[in-house]
This record gives sequence, structure tokens and C-alpha cells, in this order.
Amino acid sequence: MLSNNILKSGGLLISLLLCNYLFAQDVATTSFYKHYTGNLDSTMKITVDLLSQNGKVTGYYYYYFPEPGTDTIFHYGKTIPIEGSISNNSIVINDFKQNISKFKGSFNSLDKISGTWYKKPNVKSIPFELTENYSNGSLALSCYTLSDQYFLLQGDRSKKKSPKANINITLLYPDISIGDPFKDTTDLIITEILLRESMIVTSPDKILEDIRFDFINSYIRATEGIEDLSSTASFNWEKNITMDVRYNENNILSLKIEKYAYTGGAHGIFITEYITFNSRQKKRLYLEDIFKENFNDELNSILDKKLREMNGIKAEENLTESGFFVDKIESTDNFYINNDGIGFFYNVYSIAPYSTGATELFIQFDELTELLKNNNPFSWVVKN
Repeated sequence: MLSNNILKSGGLLISLLLCNYLFAQDVATTSFYKHYTGNLDSTMKITVDLLSQNGKVTGYYYYYFPEPGTDTIFHYGKTIPIEGSISNNSIVINDFKQNISKFKGSFNSLDKISGTWYKKPNVKSIPFELTENYSNGSLALSCYTLSDQYFLLQGDRSKKKSPKANINITLLYPDISIGDPFKDTTDLIITEILLRESMIVTSPDKILEDIRFDFINSYIRATEGIEDLSSTASFNWEKNITMDVRYNENNILSLKIEKYAYTGGAHGIFITEYITFNSRQKKRLYLEDIFKENFNDELNSILDKKLREMNGIKAEENLTESGFFVDKIESTDNFYINNDGIGFFYNVYSIAPYSTGATELFIQFDELTELLKNNNPFSWVVKN
């Protein structure tokens, strides 16, 4: 009887160890998006949007704490981009391209992370706890991925030297019930950007397959009948699509869609598109939904000032003389929202040449107070 119990206990231990091992493997290799909220020490709250792709982590976080003497007025820290990695069930998150602070923790389950936040080595350490949470006007999103290759020369030996077409896609798709008008809204807008054709989505996987099919089919048609492969690089096509979350609270979902394509020529092209939704109103947000009437001139003036500050251009100097395509900067509906303000994004060639790169102009909410509508969706930060 005793040996039987020992065997049972041993079997239970092995099962638990196996489950923990499989969970650790799953966390490290699964692609997912999570919206976490929690505590940084006992005095601060923290919100984290985290995207994991096969162990590589990106995202954003901000912290906030109540003003002294009140539980209803909060001071918000700046939104901070992050990057990191997951190994087994451990996670390390750093400030993006900086070595200022670091989160080191572990997954208690896929929806819970705990550990320690460090500010510079041996300077300061604070415990943190995060729990997956969509209660404050946030939306859950499922992550779908696809990676594929097509070799121009078939056969195992030929593939080693063959030009090829590579495609990698990461799609974040809002988890909205079928029949909800908001699902139709998000479907039509996301598919228009990804497929150049608006449609209702029956299966997110089909979006990935349609993109893959169009890309590979274009590659086959473009290379059909070509016998001279001496210029191999020109036949190495690549297409990458990634999605990320810039903000997901207070009924505001701001998504980033980044697309890269190389189909021969001197260089590939990066295109970044932002879409922002109001889940309460079940619609996409445009500038007209945010700002008062006749906002354009004043907003353009703010953007012009920001552009000149970033590039060291004096007020009396023409933008075209400084390498831009335009003399006057104008607002764009290619914008995102985060807890700090609104970012306006201008892709390569829209206002400047390829050598200049894309231009991002970020305007803090406190610079926009007089322009915002009284019923603007940012009342959690701006008091009218």
C-alpha cells in the first residue's frame, strides 16, 4: 500500500513537472497580445500592452499614482516603449533602446506576471505584479501569424542557391462578437488596409492566406520565363506585415500596422498606417471627431512649429529649402493616440524624400487643450 501511494505521488509530481515544462515552452513559443494592469510597489499603478512573437517581446507601458490627499486625481508618467524576451516562463523587459530600467519576472500563468522592476543596476528595485485585464474599456485581441517561403528554383540542391520570396505576417484581430456592428466596422477598415478590399471577416486566418497567395502569385508571374539569375538579389522578394497596439483603454483602441515590401530595385519601402477606434461609439476616429470646428489652421501651426523644432529650421525659412516636399505641413488622419497625446505620422515620400525617412510629430495633450471638443474622448487626461 505504501509503495502504491509513493508511486501515485511520484506520478503526480511527474505530471506537475510536465505541465510546468509544457507551460514554459508554450509561453516562450506562442505569439500573443495581452493588456495587463497591476501594481508597481504599493504606491503606483501600471498599465502594459505586450506583444510576444516567438519569445520576442515589444510593447508600451505607463504608470500613474494619486495626487497627495486624493484618490480620484492621478499623475500619469510618460508612455514608454519596451522590448524584451521570454525564455521558458521567465520574462525580461527593457526600455526600448535605453538602459534606464528593466522588468525581470515570471509568468505565474499566461494572464499573470510578477517580479522586480530595476532602475539601473544596484540603484533601485521595486516589486511588480501584472494581471491580464480588459475591464477599463479595453479590447482583447487575438494574434495570428504566418511565415512562408517560395523558392524560384525547385529541388533540394537548387534551393540552396535559389532566389526566394519571403513573407511574414503578424495580425492582431479584435475579439468582437459576430453580429456586433463594431465587428463590421473593424473588419472593413482592417481588410481595406491589408487587402485593399473591404470585407467582413469570417476567419482571420483567411486574411493571412489571401495576403500570402497574392504575394507568392505576383512573384511567380514576375519571374516566369527568366533564365538569367545572375542578378540574384533583385529576385529575393520580401514582405513583412506587423501589427501593434499603441493604446487600449477608456474605449479607445489605437492600432499600428507596419508594412515592408521589397520587390526588386534599389531598396524596399516601409509604410506605417495607424487606425484608432472608439469602441463605445463603434466607429473609427477621425480628426473631426476630436477637434473643434475650423481646427485645421491652428493644428497645422502647432505641427509646423514641432517640425521646425525637430529639424532646426527657423520660422522664416522655407521647408522646401530644408529638403521637404512641402512649404506648409498639414495634419493627417494617419495618427495614433496614447496616454500622453496624439502622434501624427508621415510616411516616406509623403512630405520628404526617402533619404529623410518617415516623419513623426507627437503633440502632448496639454498643447491641444484649446482645440479639443468639449466631449472629446480624452477626458481621462484633459479636463475641459
